[in-house]
Amino acid sequence: MAPRKLTVLQLIPRLQAGGAELGCVQIAGALVAAGHRAIVASEGGRMLDSLQRAGAEHATMPLASKNPFVMLANSVRLARLIRREAVDIVHARSRAPAWSGYCAARSTGTVFMTTHHASHDEQNAFKHLYNSVMVRGTAVIAVSDWVAELIRQRHGTPEERIHVIHRVVDPDIFDPEAVGRERLQAMADAWGTEPDDLVVLLPGRITRRKGHMVLIDAIAGLDADLRSRVRIVLAGDDQPGTAFRAALESHISARDLHRQVIFAGYVSDMPAAYALATVCILPMTAPEGFPRVMLEAQAMGSPVIVADVGPGAEVVRAPPRVPADQATGLSFPAGDADALRQALDEILRMPEAERRAMGLRGSQWVRSTFTLKHLAEATLALYGKLAATRVAY
Repeated sequence: MAPRKLTVLQLIPRLQAGGAELGCVQIAGALVAAGHRAIVASEGGRMLDSLQRAGAEHATMPLASKNPFVMLANSVRLARLIRREAVDIVHARSRAPAWSGYCAARSTGTVFMTTHHASHDEQNAFKHLYNSVMVRGTAVIAVSDWVAELIRQRHGTPEERIHVIHRVVDPDIFDPEAVGRERLQAMADAWGTEPDDLVVLLPGRITRRKGHMVLIDAIAGLDADLRSRVRIVLAGDDQPGTAFRAALESHISARDLHRQVIFAGYVSDMPAAYALATVCILPMTAPEGFPRVMLEAQAMGSPVIVADVGPGAEVVRAPPRVPADQATGLSFPAGDADALRQALDEILRMPEAERRAMGLRGSQWVRSTFTLKHLAEATLALYGKLAATRVAY
C-alpha cells in the first residue's frame, strides 16, 4: 500500500537568510520530491523564490510579529488555512509563529510539532513560558545533541518526544569541484583581495554574540608580519535596530585594522566565499543551536576554528577529541581572544599542503555525514509517524 500523501504546513517568521530558513526550504523541497504537499507560511523574503522553485506553496502572513493581538489574528488565519487546505501537520520553527500555530492546531485537532533551532534566553518565568511553546507539540526536533540536552534540562520533555536531526549541507551546492576559477575571481574582485592574502572569513549576521570583537582582538595580537597579510571578511547582514555595527567599527579602528576588514554584507555565492577563505572562523560568545556555516565551510575544503561552546564540538573534528592527523579544524574556549590568536597563528602558518589536507578531511567528513538525504529521510519518516497518531490536546 502506497504511503499516504501528506500536507505539511511549516511556519517561520521570514524567508530571508539563516539556518532555520534554509532547513524550512530544504524540507519543503523534500516533501514535494516525495509526492507530498508543502505549504510555508511567513512574511516572505529573499528565499521565497527558492521555495517556489522547489514546488512548495506560500501563504503570506505577519508571522514575525510578537504583538499578542497580531499573534492571535495569525492563529485565526492559520486555522482557516489548515481547514481549507486539509493540513495534516503543522511544523513551527520559531516561537512567535509557534504560538499562533499551536493555538490553530488545537482548535482544528491537527498534529503540531516544532524544530528547536537555538538556545533562547530565559531571564524570568514569563520568558520560560514563552519559550515553552517549542516543546508543546507531539514531537520536537533538536538540531543538535546539545539542544536536545537543553530541552531535557529546561523543560523535562519526555525522551520519546525528542528527535535529534542535525542540520546538513547540500552536497550539490557545497561541492569544491563545482566552484570554478571564474567564481573565485568574482568573489576576490568583490572583496578586493589578492592571491597572496590570508583570508579569514567570519560568516554570520553582525551581532555581538557571533564574536566579531573576539576575532578582531585575536587578529590584533598576531605578529606584525603575519597580521599584515590577513584580510578579515565579515560576511553577513547587519542586525536591524542595534548599534553594534558602529561599536564594531570603532573597535576595529582602535586596533588599526580598518584597512584590513571587509564588511561584505549578504553574500549570495557562499560556496565561492568558503573556497576562497584560508580559514573560516565562528568565535561565537554564546551557544547557537547548530552552526551550519561551519559544516558548509568544511564541505568546501576550508579549515575552521570554532568556539568550544554549545554544539561547537559537534561541527568540527578538533584536537584533543581527535588526533591532529584526523583534525578538520581547531577549537578554542569561547571569548578567549588569546586562545583564538594561537589557533589562527597555527593554521595561518601551516604549509599550504598541510592546510589543504586538513580542508580535504573536513570536506570528506561533512559530505559523508551531514547529508541532505539523511535530513529528508529522517524528517519525512517522523512526519509519517506523527500523521498516523491520534492527537490529544
